[in-house]
Amino acid sequence: MVVRISFILPTLMILIPGTHGIFNTVIMLLSSSLPLYIVMKTIWLNIFTIIHLIYYGYTHFRETINNFEVNDFVVMEWSRLNMPFVLRLFWAIRLLDLFILSLLTKEIKHETLFGTVKYLLAKGCDTFTAVLGMTSFVSYFCHYIGAFFQWVLLTEDVEQVNIGSRSAILFFILALQTGLTILEPEERFIQLCRNICFTCDFLLFYVHSLLNPLLSSLSVNRNNSINRHLRALFVCGFLIVFSTNMLRYFWYCHFVNNWPIEMYFFNIQIVVKVLVTLAIYSLHMIDGYRTRIWEKLDDYEFYIKSFGDVVNFCFGTIIFLSGVYNVAFESGSIFRAPWMCIHAYYSIWRSIRDGWRVFIKRRLAVRRVESLADATSVQLSEFDDVCSICQHNMDSAKITNCNHYFHSICLRKWLNLKDNCPLCQGILYQS
Repeated sequence: MVVRISFILPTLMILIPGTHGIFNTVIMLLSSSLPLYIVMKTIWLNIFTIIHLIYYGYTHFRETINNFEVNDFVVMEWSRLNMPFVLRLFWAIRLLDLFILSLLTKEIKHETLFGTVKYLLAKGCDTFTAVLGMTSFVSYFCHYIGAFFQWVLLTEDVEQVNIGSRSAILFFILALQTGLTILEPEERFIQLCRNICFTCDFLLFYVHSLLNPLLSSLSVNRNNSINRHLRALFVCGFLIVFSTNMLRYFWYCHFVNNWPIEMYFFNIQIVVKVLVTLAIYSLHMIDGYRTRIWEKLDDYEFYIKSFGDVVNFCFGTIIFLSGVYNVAFESGSIFRAPWMCIHAYYSIWRSIRDGWRVFIKRRLAVRRVESLADATSVQLSEFDDVCSICQHNMDSAKITNCNHYFHSICLRKWLNLKDNCPLCQGILYQS
């Protein structure tokens, strides 16, 4: 009926003069009420289906919350709806649409390839939804980069499989903190490059977290697989070369003030971490070819690790102070305050706390071992046995109160964990 009236009214408007304004108002009201009528009719005819869907959704949500937590529910629904793929598809279609429109409007027809990519990336993150789509792409690439390095190192680290999600969270937080969507296109592209560089540094730290325990295991366990050693050393070389080239590029192509100082120190930290890992790996490899126990190995390892920890602590403190300065004196940097608090806790406070605990435990272990008597050559010849901790011959030894013989270095490592004798479980040292 509404449709019939909408066709009759224009005819009456032509036949009856002076009714043009009235009929225009009536037609506008009918054209607005027609979609509303169709929507209401559709809802009324499917009212039971809609109520059933609402009840099913509420029941499913309540059961999930009772059995799990809210974050588990969000993760399950996020995976069930396949949101990462939807966001990637949306962003790819949006970029294709921007590219076609730019060609039709001749905005980038005469631009170079770099200019085209720069234009698309700047336009591709100008809204909140577009940033989500780009974040999904970043997560996708980071996941496969992490999987590639796991394949190169022949390792399957279950705890680190969420590198894609972690890098996506980092990239999205950086986009929010820097106000990526409200910047001008030129400034937006520069800030986007900075955020991508930060994400690359995060990936390098991740690769080092895979590399460090692997090299330690290969050297301590005397692994004879040359292939695994070469793969790990190749990744070490890649980390050093990549970080060094990034530093060189930033230094020669940009002024220090134009790029965040954190980016420089993050790359220096990666180089220092890799060099410390290689130094400890070399010490253990040298120790593997020695026929006698290396008494000073533990001291050298402690000094190298302490040097690396002190350097990283200094850089972390400088990064924190730089962030505090930006929060205090730069506009729009107040959103970085939570990030700086997290950095202060993990990079400064925890490093101080853990380093102090290691130092105290080591100093106590040294004092306890030094308080024990040294075995003479006559006692060693009468004992004529190996150290029960490392199973090596003893040219020198410490004698416990329970009359057991151990290497000084082996006993020191043992006392870092327990106060009992490795053989009789008697108390070696009374505090």
